Amino acid sequence: MLTYRGTGSIALSAALAALLQVSLPAAATDTVFTGAFDVGPQGNPQKFNPLTASAGFGFYNKYFNTLTLYDPAFQKISGDLAESWSFSKDGKSFTIKLRKGVRWHDGAPFTAADVKFTLGLIKDPDMASVFAVRFADVVNIRVADEQTVVLELLNMDASLPDALTNVMILPNHLLSKFTAKELRTSDWWKTPVGTGPFKWNKYVPDQYVELLANPDYFRGKPKINRLVNRYFKDSSSAAIALAAGEINYSYLTQDQIRDGAGKNVQVISGQSMVLNYIGLNNQDPRFKDVRVRQALLYAIDRAAIVKNIYKGSAVASNCVLSSQKYIPQDVNSYDLNLSKAKALLEEAGWSKLNHGEPLELLTYYNDQLSKDVVASLQVMFGQIGVTVKPRFVDAPTYGQIVDAGKFSMVFAGAGNGPDPASLMPLLHSSYAPPKGVNRMRVRIPELDKLFDAGQAETDDAKRNDVYRQLCRITNQQLPWIPLWVANRYGGYTKNVTNFIWTPSPGGGRYQDNPENWTLR
Repeated sequence: MLTYRGTGSIALSAALAALLQVSLPAAATDTVFTGAFDVGPQGNPQKFNPLTASAGFGFYNKYFNTLTLYDPAFQKISGDLAESWSFSKDGKSFTIKLRKGVRWHDGAPFTAADVKFTLGLIKDPDMASVFAVRFADVVNIRVADEQTVVLELLNMDASLPDALTNVMILPNHLLSKFTAKELRTSDWWKTPVGTGPFKWNKYVPDQYVELLANPDYFRGKPKINRLVNRYFKDSSSAAIALAAGEINYSYLTQDQIRDGAGKNVQVISGQSMVLNYIGLNNQDPRFKDVRVRQALLYAIDRAAIVKNIYKGSAVASNCVLSSQKYIPQDVNSYDLNLSKAKALLEEAGWSKLNHGEPLELLTYYNDQLSKDVVASLQVMFGQIGVTVKPRFVDAPTYGQIVDAGKFSMVFAGAGNGPDPASLMPLLHSSYAPPKGVNRMRVRIPELDKLFDAGQAETDDAKRNDVYRQLCRITNQQLPWIPLWVANRYGGYTKNVTNFIWTPSPGGGRYQDNPENWTLR
């Protein structure tokens, strides 16, 4: 700041006057929002290709856009780059009308060609996109005009609007020169061009990414000048930085909240929409008999774990779905019953099936709360004569082990909504490895039929009935042993206003309007 002290008058030169008028206001209005966007289960640190990612969407959608997004309560899907969409009467085509006047960060117009290009990349086997299975029924992608895309379908797929909420649309004019295989690991992702509220500015490996406000964003220029995604080695470091005011936002664990990390910040809590479950290798002959699977669930005192470990911030689940509108009143609650669990194991001939061998319980959860949960499960299974040996690994190692089928049991989590069709790749028999991500090798024909029926049904009431029946089947057959849906937490500094954050699998998928975030 320039300061004048004295008793007389001063005449400013035109140049100095211009400096005072132009430079000082720019500095005074520069605002920087720093967040730990890639901390916790919603992050995907320093991995910038959104087509191959299963998380990190809360940051990707700061510089890219999707065609559709949910509202923050995950109740309704609305348009992002899409203005409207509709199915044909026969369900064999899905027409998307695009928002007009949108431009890429380099000034080029956004058109239907970009949508066709992006969805084509997802379906290309060389991209190996995690979303390819959600577009399995798309047999052709056609540009009707610059603002209209038509997806031609093999079968009706009512879940397409949901599937599109995670697909970041990419610029055809910049990327069509790459093959899918080249683009998968290209350095272009480190200098990307999107349509989002912020534009890429700088990436410093292991430190941060800096984005600048996009003055031409179709919803209006963001009120924050710069958005910084700072990297941390662990969530504890991020929580300390948040408490100290060094950053404005971070994911927080329940342990951190309990230890006082939320004292000086605004804490947001909400259900994670992630079902924690015990997955069994359904190809393992020891778990073929449903009575064994039922015995394991009867042995778990879920109420005690929810009360004593989660401190009441979790809700027990009795099928693979957790949204109340899909839960029939007649499902078995599997309350703790050790005598019944022992009887079921005896009926199933467990001692002959297992020969007293310990079962390895594999998990990628390494936080203290999860370790306490695993220790509790170990004790509870021991009470019915099932010996469990925990094994904690990182997420990549976990993926390699389960993809190869070299496991017995896992303690894991799966995105659980809002559209039940999102579970189809995880439970439908046609997606068992190596074709897909049904890693537990579930093969239940009735379950397959219900997933297919839910995908084909456009009437909401009838579709809900299909998924209620799906809940009943998974409650009876236990392809997974459902445990609970726990709360997740975020924290932000008290000088932040208009901030929106909702716990969700992988982050993103909802409209958080970062262009409206402000700092006081």
